[in-house]
Formats: sequence, C-alpha cells, structure tokens
Amino acid sequence: MTWYRFGEWILRRRFIVLAVVGALTAFFGYYAAQTQLVTSFGDLLPQNHPFIQVAHKYDQYFGSVNNVTIMIEAREGTIYNPEIIKKIVHMTQNMDLVYGIQHGSVRSIATASYFRPLAGGVILNTPVLPNGDIPKTQSDLNELESNVHKNPGVIFGRFVSLDDKAAVIEGSFLESRLDYTRIFDEIRKIVVAPERDDTVHIYYGGQPMLYGWVYHYTPEFLWIFVATVLAVWILLYLYFHDWRGALRPTISGVICAIWGLGFIRLLGYGLDPLVLVIPFLITARAVSHSVQMHDRYYEEFYRLRDKEKAILSSFAELFVPSLSGILADAFGVLVILLVPVLFLQRLAVTASFWIAAIIVSELILNPIVYYYLDPPHIDVIEKREHGFFKRMLESIARPMLERTGRIVTFAGTIAVIALCAFFWTGLKVGDPSSESPILWPNSPYNRSMAAIQEEFGAIEQFVVVAELSKRDSLNDPKLYHVMDEYERYMERDPAVGRTFSVADLLSNGGSALREFQPKWNVLPTTARGTGQLLGGLLAGASPLSTAYIITPRRDATQITVYTKDREGENVQRVVLRTQRFFDEPQHQVPGVHFALAAGIIGELAAANQEIIDNDLLLNVLAFATIYIILLATYRSFMAGIYLLFPLALANAAINAYMGAHDIGININTLPVVTVGVGFGIDYSIYIVSRIIEELAEGRELKESTYIALVTSGKAVAFTALTLVASVLFWYWSSIRFDAEMGLLLAVWMFVSMLGAMTILPVMIVTFDPAFVRREKERVVASKLLEVEGHPVAASS
Repeated sequence: MTWYRFGEWILRRRFIVLAVVGALTAFFGYYAAQTQLVTSFGDLLPQNHPFIQVAHKYDQYFGSVNNVTIMIEAREGTIYNPEIIKKIVHMTQNMDLVYGIQHGSVRSIATASYFRPLAGGVILNTPVLPNGDIPKTQSDLNELESNVHKNPGVIFGRFVSLDDKAAVIEGSFLESRLDYTRIFDEIRKIVVAPERDDTVHIYYGGQPMLYGWVYHYTPEFLWIFVATVLAVWILLYLYFHDWRGALRPTISGVICAIWGLGFIRLLGYGLDPLVLVIPFLITARAVSHSVQMHDRYYEEFYRLRDKEKAILSSFAELFVPSLSGILADAFGVLVILLVPVLFLQRLAVTASFWIAAIIVSELILNPIVYYYLDPPHIDVIEKREHGFFKRMLESIARPMLERTGRIVTFAGTIAVIALCAFFWTGLKVGDPSSESPILWPNSPYNRSMAAIQEEFGAIEQFVVVAELSKRDSLNDPKLYHVMDEYERYMERDPAVGRTFSVADLLSNGGSALREFQPKWNVLPTTARGTGQLLGGLLAGASPLSTAYIITPRRDATQITVYTKDREGENVQRVVLRTQRFFDEPQHQVPGVHFALAAGIIGELAAANQEIIDNDLLLNVLAFATIYIILLATYRSFMAGIYLLFPLALANAAINAYMGAHDIGININTLPVVTVGVGFGIDYSIYIVSRIIEELAEGRELKESTYIALVTSGKAVAFTALTLVASVLFWYWSSIRFDAEMGLLLAVWMFVSMLGAMTILPVMIVTFDPAFVRREKERVVASKLLEVEGHPVAASS
C-alpha cells in the first residue's frame, strides 16, 4: 500500500479514526488534568552506586543531603546579647516543629555541650548555655562566650562564627517525608519570621530550601506559557498569512501535550519543574512537524487547485520523512534507559512516548483536519510565495550552491569546528561554580548561601563513615588518631574549610582535664583513656542526641569534611584524596572499614562519576540509533553519515556553548542535554527527501537542492527561528536553570537548522552521493506504480 492510498484509507474512515483518537485523547486528558509538579533530588542519583548506598544507610544519622542551615547574624556587635541568644534558642526549638524534621538532628549552641572537669577527675558533658537556659546577666553572657571559645572546631567555628557575629542552626529532614513546599513555608513562617527584626540578619539555605524556592517560582510558568503561545500564534499567522496556519500546528501541539502529560500521570509520575523545558521542546517539535506538513499542503494546493488531491499528495510525500524524524527523536531518547538513575529512566520512557505521540497528532489526523478546513485562498499562497522570508532564502541559497559559495561554506564549517573544539575544553562535569546554577546569582537563596559561606567558610558536607565490625573498636586509640590525621590532611586542600569528628571531641576532653590549656588538646593513647573520655562524652545523653557522631548501636562513627563549594573538580579531588589516604596501610585500623561517602558532596560525587561513565556512551548509542533509522529510511550506509553531520556539529556547538558559559554537565543538565541529542535530525531529513523528490521530477542536482532549500528549507528555517524566539520568554523566569536550558536547546535547534541548510546541501551538491540518485530511481518507480494503479481520491 502506498502512502497515498493510506491517506485515502484515513479519509474514508475518518469518523472511526476521529472516534478512536478522540477517545484516547479524552482518556489521556483525564490523567493530564491531574498532573502535579513533583521533584525529588534522590531520584537524580544513581542508587546502585556504593556512595549512595552508604549515604542511605546512614543518612538518618550522618550527613543527610536534606540539611537546612539557618544563620542569624548580629547587625551590630556580636551574638552575645540576651535578645539574640533568645532568638537562637527559640529558632532551635521551633525548627524541631517543622514538618518532616529528623528529631535529634537540630543542633546549635542551644543544644551543644562540652566537657567540664569536676573534682576527682570526673568529666561531665555540660550544655554550652549556662544552666541550660537563656542568659539573663552579663556574667551569664561572659560564661557562654568562654564556653564557646574553649571548644574550637567543635562549637567555635562550627555553630558560632570566628568573629562572634553569627550563629547557625542546623537540621536534617527525613527523605520519606520530604515536602519541599511545606518545609519551605514552615521554616519561613514558624522559624524565621517571628525572630526577624532590625537587630539581626537571618539567612537560610540547604537542599530543601533550594527546591522550596523552585516551587515558589513555579506560578511564573503560567504567564511564560501564555506569552509563548501568543508569540508562536503571531509568528505562525505572519508566516502563513491566515488563521489556519496558526490553528493546524496548534492542534498538533495540544493533542501531543495531552497524550504526553496524561501518560506521565498514568504511570504515577510527576512533572519535575526543573525539566519543564523538555515537554515544552517536545511540543514545539510537534508544531515544527506540523508547519512542514502545512507548508507542503499549501504548496500542493497551489499546484493542483484541488483540496483532496493536495491533502493526499502532501501526506504521501511527507509521511516517510516525518515518520523517520519522529522515530529518530523517540528512539534516540529511549537509550537513556541504560543509565542507572531512576529519574533518567522515567524520563526516557515518558519523553519517548510523548515524542511518538506526534505520529498521531501530526500524521494520522492531518488528512482529516485538512479535510474539514476550508482550503487556503490562492492570493494568500501567492503572497507567501513572494514574501520577504522566501526572497531572503532565495538570495542566500543560489550563490551558496555555486563553487565559490561552497568553498566559503566548507571554510566556515571548519572554522566553526575549530571554535567548538577550543571552547569545548572549558566544559566541566559537576557544578562549575559555588553558587547554585538552578537560581540566578542575585536570588535570595544564592545571596543567603553566599552570606553563610562568608561567615563560616564551608558548609557543604562530605562524610566518611567508620564502620565498626567489633564493639571494642570504639576504644581503640588508633581509630581516632587516624581520623585526626585525615582531618589535618584534608584541611590542607584549598576546597576544604573545616572538618569535624568525634576525635575533635575527645581531644577537647583531654584539655578539659587540665583547665583547658591548649597544649593538652591531644588524643588519648591508651584504650583505657579512650574509654574514659568516650564515657564522659556519652554519659547522661540519649543515644538519639549523640547519633550525629556515633550511631545508637555504637557500630559506626563519622568524619565530616566541610567544603567551600560543589565545583566538579573540587568534588572529584576531595574523593580522590580521601581514597588515597585510606588505601595506605598505615591508615588501616583493625575492625574498622572507612566507607565513602555520605553528605551532599558524597552523593554529588557519585552522580558526577555516573555522568563521566555514561555521557559518551549515551551520545554514541543515540547517534547509532538515529543512524539505523536513517539506514532503514534511505537504504544507504552513507546516508546516515551525511545527515548526521549537521547534528554532530550542533552537539559540538552545544558542548562548546556550555563550556564558554560555565554550564556544567551535572545531574540537572544531563537529562535536558541527553534528550536533545537527536532533536534537529528531521531538518536534514526534510531537506534531503525534498532533494530526492525534485530529482525524481527530472531536475539537475543543483537545481533540486536549490528548490529544496527554498521550499522545505523555508519551513525548517521558520520553525527553528520560531523556537528561538519563543524560548526568549523563559529568560524572565526566576529559575535560572529553566531559562538557560531553554536557550541552550534553542541554540541547539538553530545550529542544527544552519547545518541542515548550509553544509548538508553543499556536501550533496559537491560529492553527488550515490544514495540520493538511488533513492530518486525508487521514487520514480513508485510513482509509475501509482499511475498504473490509478489511485482514487477519497469522496466527500
């Protein structure tokens, strides 16, 4: 059955087709109406990675990624003021009331304690606050300040800044009860708002607050969406010169979106606000295919002056190119399934289905929609044929295909490749800077994190867990000497601001026995001395209150390294230095295994490693998948090389763009970049298929290529420029990530279009590939069969 006959079949059974598609659209629409915005940092992590498994095993005790840090800073003087201390105490207490808080994880100077020697050599673990209450007199304040300064690294520098101007309250939230919006709102209303006045600055940061800000800004998406739709409608109207030109692509986009959103909800997934640009782009791809078909329909109607023949002719000529482009996009995305990251695997399934839905919204419904729409006016088509856009393409295409133009195009392409290679070297794995790339640099979140970082130097946690296979390993002094040596070793790294472990508490205990003289701030050297200090540390404290240093079952303790940022190079170096340290024989402790790694830095290290391991593989597999589809379409091994060249050029340009603009390949950008790998291949398919069509009409190669550029190429150029224009509205979003990813994908589409419109036709005219001639003969033979078969147009 030829595609012409398939179009006739659809028209004859249009009521059945409409009923089936309508029922399925209603079905998916029901679920699409229930779409929720849901994000989970944990879904972005490779759950099988050893670091993630260690983190999950101990995240209720050590270094959860769901930490919140609140800093209260005195506007004048120091924090040793009754009112400010009162605020710290109240904020600590209220923090424990926030939904999802892990009770026992809330720590500040209001909960901190230190070793205090008593008569007879007894050591008592005593609250830092005098009498465990809010200081009321200057004497109490002086005692509090003294207690803080007696404990450098444990309290001073950890809960109180080194200039005494600021203090922090820390807390961790349970992964099973993460509700970013509720946590964000309650911290601001319950913890922060009651204590904010003109005597203090209050800042808050951490992963739950970051995603809380993301949800806070999501209402902006509505007006961005409305503005984008209006802009696209205006551009479509200006391009087609009538309302049908805007309506037809809109129908494709809406149906595709309903099916895609409904499928996501049907599987029980949510729509992540950080990747909203992906469904936006997929819907834009549906509009792009529809523009190509609508443009061809106008062209065929102008030639045939018969609506049904024009419908069937445009459908038959573009069915294979459209189907190939859609399948290349869909299967190119599906290879993401190979990455062992839950979010990416979900994205692979849902995005592939969403793209495949374009087949229904664009191809199956096309003949029927055109059948019920009035045909365009001839004067409208003639006006388009002599419009500015087409005249501009004609003025560029003709000289470009001449000998001089081809030389210039080749030279320009080589220059672009060299430029891409230069900037590609700046591409980094992980976050490229200390600020969060998700929000703009001047956002409240990034300003808060910068302020906390400035006062405390480092707050990002990398946690090494010392797992104890023997109970008496806790009393082994070598364990704490190795921990202390590791801390000193890591503190020499420029990315590390400070460290903390139970070894710091024990060394402070040694000085406590000798009136806090610094020279006695040393670790015990015997099991008996170690046991005494540990006993003093844990005496009178509940297992839950000391779980942040030693698990309640006494089977693990931890070392926390606080880094200054999350830059990919720094994260990788911290991991490598740690691995080298604990691999050395002298740092082995009997009955102890040092396991990497918990904390946000440990989990990011695991994600970065997964990116390094899979990024190249994903690109290779995506290109291989698209190549196979091109091989099936054109029956030629060379066809894939010709058509993939512009796509490879676009990928190189995007990597160079990311390197030049400090956009790292990380757990947030990888989904967007990977999904976009195959987008744009349809540009090349449409142009090459049109060249083959024109050759089949008996034209020469250069003339056929010229016609392809000013017909199919016109629609290609328009859709790419429309996408770029529509994405500009994202730059008003408060979520920097969505804005940058939207622009990134727009650049991707634009470069793909340029490659398909320049170097691809120039290569075809220059090298006259055999697959083009061979496909021409197949098209000629197919048309002869159609003539002999006398296909009958559908009746009205």
